Amino acid sequence: MFISRPSEPRTVLLWGDRWWFAGTGVSAEFADLGGAVEVLVAHYANEPKPVRIRLIFQPDALETEPVACPQGDRATLAAALAGEFPSLCNPQCAWSHEHVLPMGGDFATLLHFETTPGLITLATELSRRGLAVESAWPMATFLHALPKEWSDSGAVTVVAVQAQRAVAYRHPADGVRSVPVWLGESAVAEVGEWLGELLAQSPEEPVLLVFADAETATALGSFVSAEGYPGVEQITLNEALARPGPFPRYHPAQLLPRTPLFTAQRLLIAASIAFLLAGVWMGTGIVRTSLAERAATRDHQARLTALRTEVAQLRENAAEISALRRSLEGGAAGPPCGGLLEAVATTVPASITLTSLRITGRTVAIEGWVAPGTAPTAVEDWRSRLAPANAPWTVAAKAGAAGAFTLNGGFRL
Repeated sequence: MFISRPSEPRTVLLWGDRWWFAGTGVSAEFADLGGAVEVLVAHYANEPKPVRIRLIFQPDALETEPVACPQGDRATLAAALAGEFPSLCNPQCAWSHEHVLPMGGDFATLLHFETTPGLITLATELSRRGLAVESAWPMATFLHALPKEWSDSGAVTVVAVQAQRAVAYRHPADGVRSVPVWLGESAVAEVGEWLGELLAQSPEEPVLLVFADAETATALGSFVSAEGYPGVEQITLNEALARPGPFPRYHPAQLLPRTPLFTAQRLLIAASIAFLLAGVWMGTGIVRTSLAERAATRDHQARLTALRTEVAQLRENAAEISALRRSLEGGAAGPPCGGLLEAVATTVPASITLTSLRITGRTVAIEGWVAPGTAPTAVEDWRSRLAPANAPWTVAAKAGAAGAFTLNGGFRL
């Protein structure tokens, strides 16, 4: 048994005036967002449609600000911060935020927002051309997900650098998150100065450097040398885009919020239908009454015939249904898969997001992700509820990078 998505979306990065692609090591320049659509469509021209896209979105018009905020959801933050950040009131501007974390006696987050509209139009036009943008993420969120290992203090610094642009995600041990951005001809020099001061103050701190190309790495090396700093790691942007960073569906940094179930257009259509049906109902009341008795008699007879057929069919299938149920519950045909699935569904907490569950023979493997800020014992607490001593299965937890984890186990003989 395998419960997982059949395929993964293609990860692409829009950074400044270029597209960057995972697994190719190349980039493609464009003049504006209209040109960006044409360039990406041309890149996937020979791919079967639709092409699923996971977009890392970092145009020059996207800003990130650390802000104090109330503890709450997207709507709460919009109400509290819209006065200071008007983009939150503009339905054409995309915005999102990182997880709200305690800061002293208050709460804080990183707010990502467009200063001019772009993403929604871009995603709409790409969808029309066969490229389905399933999710869009600020580069800061992408950088935060890159490290494979975390320091004991939880501090992390990731810096991405190209010729005239640079972005860093900084979460020091004191918890004050920041996302500095550098633009222009002096961007590499300014990053070098900033990084040199950071390493001078904290020479043991882990730092991940992501370079667009070898020339950029050489240029930064002329301002600050990574030699002598054991915590500094270097990778290429191509390697970074190929890493399967954890991006849960309901992460608040998602720049394209889920479409609400009840939109204004859907409500208008529903109201129109309701008014129409009400008018028809009122106009046909007298005729309906006169025909009700005859219709009831015919319906009663038809229902009796249908019930007799259903009962006969159910009796014929009773043996097969019983056998299937015994199989699911761990009879002679196999382990109690159904009981395990029910236990997973009823015990998993809201702070844990599952990405896959595999059952092969009598072995079980569950993978997932723990939301930042969750108690360190969250996975073990869930494991103990999922597999108590009297359960017909056992599982053991193994922690991974950036909040990821794996539960491995199997069914008892």
